[in-house]
Amino acid sequence: MGYITKSQIEQARQVNALDYILVYEPDNIKCVGNEYRLKDHESLAVNDKGFYWHSQGFGSVTALDYLVKVRGVKFADAVETLCAYPNNPILPQEKANSPPERKPFALPLRNKDNNRVISYLQGRGIDKQIILDCINRNDLYESRYRHDCIFTGKDEHGRTRYAAIRSTTSLFKRDADGSDKRFCFVIPPKNTDCQNVVVTESAIDCLSHQNIYPEFDVWRLALSGTALSALTNFLKCHKEITHIIAATDNDEAGNRAAAEIAAKFKIKVTRSIPALKDWNEVLQLIKNQERGDFMKDIRKDIKFIDSGYNTLFTIKDGDSIKITSGYDGEEMLRKCRFIDECHTDVGSNIYHICEFAERMEKVGNKYEPAPTQVRKLDILAAKYGENLQAAAIPMTETAISQLVGGKYEVSPLYGADKSSVFGALVRGKTGIAVCGFEDGTLTTLHPYWAQKYKRELSPAEPPQNQTLHDKLEKAKAEAAEYNAANSDRQKNRGAAELE
Repeated sequence: MGYITKSQIEQARQVNALDYILVYEPDNIKCVGNEYRLKDHESLAVNDKGFYWHSQGFGSVTALDYLVKVRGVKFADAVETLCAYPNNPILPQEKANSPPERKPFALPLRNKDNNRVISYLQGRGIDKQIILDCINRNDLYESRYRHDCIFTGKDEHGRTRYAAIRSTTSLFKRDADGSDKRFCFVIPPKNTDCQNVVVTESAIDCLSHQNIYPEFDVWRLALSGTALSALTNFLKCHKEITHIIAATDNDEAGNRAAAEIAAKFKIKVTRSIPALKDWNEVLQLIKNQERGDFMKDIRKDIKFIDSGYNTLFTIKDGDSIKITSGYDGEEMLRKCRFIDECHTDVGSNIYHICEFAERMEKVGNKYEPAPTQVRKLDILAAKYGENLQAAAIPMTETAISQLVGGKYEVSPLYGADKSSVFGALVRGKTGIAVCGFEDGTLTTLHPYWAQKYKRELSPAEPPQNQTLHDKLEKAKAEAAEYNAANSDRQKNRGAAELE
């Protein structure tokens, strides 16, 4: 990535977010009242004053902020894109009255191998064989220049009509030009007469769901958002489908999409809610559990340098730095967010790391990591034989070890459907603790689950007593019984149809 100039940044900041969206994403917007909404981010509203992303609580007037903060484009790439923006962009009124012709569908060029895509998806917790199966079906490949994941979708004649682009190095994602969202990414079952389809929002969630439930032989369809055109078309082509499992994200948009599915289609619909935001987060949690990375801080590292490119220190994404003014000694704390390896959001401004160093040195400011505050965990804990009680401890391995009596083991706490992980049980020599679980890390326990586990796991029982273990395994057994019963019902139904 080349160095970008200040004049280029200023030029990029002049492009209005609405103008950019109307020109480059005309098929991704719909008019709602006196503003537009994005089809793939329905909580994001945009008008001539800029955009506001309600679910995330921020907005801006510039297309640069839209590309970086919403689309996950690298800062330098976004600046270069906007510097190439037409001098006379189409006005919103003209665009609304006369939408442009749809661009012809074009797949990104293929790379000579798929090594980066395989490595990236394995880093997201997906087993290599599942990735290779997709590549062998020609449903996934690596692009030549940016090395993105390209997830493809085919029509009933096997022709590729859709491609979802997912960066392997940033949060950038979009559909390829001319993609037809009626034909999104699909994972077929081994038994193509299967009557069930699992619906997720993204292709990575599709892969993650298959990874979590390898024994669940069903169709899996990614909507590439929450619009239902892909599902509508899929059901037209697969008249045999009698059951939809709505496995959209565990958030407002995902819940709304599941409700729309239940209302629109006149067949059985079951809601399957991931324990975390989406199925990939659940998969990564399970993989971390297998590796034992419960206390590992998996956030990205942000590097700070001096003007000579010498590394001064690193902090974690979301942590703060302390800036001491060279003029009057005033100290300021600024929260930092990771953009990419060369760009950082400091406070509310995005800088190239060398640009930030030059600015600080020019005015004589000093910068260093802000003093870190030890995060507290609100959890349940008890000595063996006692009832669980609320406790607050520092988020450190030492504190947890002291609480439960030395070396400890961690097991996920499942819901009744086996897949839903709502917490973690920490068992030591003298007692137990019950924590929340998020992104592979022990966290504060949600109040609802605190009440549930306080009631169900009291009193705390020592390892030699299998009662507690039996309670934890009960959910898995119930799920296995349900799957077996469901399989028998399908066999009986098939036998009855043959008769």
